Amino acid sequence: MAVRAPKNAVSRYQAAEAGSPLSTEIAAEKAAALGRSAQRMRDALKAYGHAEDTADAEEARDRAAAAVYGFLIQRELLGLRDREAVIRDYSIPSEVLARLGATAKRL
Repeated sequence: MAVRAPKNAVSRYQAAEAGSPLSTEIAAEKAAALGRSAQRMRDALKAYGHAEDTADAEEARDRAAAAVYGFLIQRELLGLRDREAVIRDYSIPSEVLARLGATAKRL
C-alpha cells in the first residue's frame, strides 16, 4: 500500500519550490549570459587555433585567454567551480591557460 501526502500539502510544497516569476527570469538570464560567454570563448579559442603559426598568434592567444578567464570567473560567480571539466571539455591549450589573469602592459 502506497502512502502519499494530501493534495493540499503537495501543492503548497510545489508552489514554494517553483519560486517567483522574477527569480525564474533571473535564472534564465544568468543561463543565457553564461551561454553567450561560452560562445565568445569558443570563438576566441577557434581564432587562436587558426592563428597559431602566424604573426597574429600572440594577440589571438591574449584574446583567447581573456575570453577563457571571463568565462571561468562567470561560472564561479554562479557557483560552478569545476575548472578542470571546462579545460578538458573545451580543450583549452596550456599556452592560453598560462596567460589567465594576465593583462597587457599599459603605457
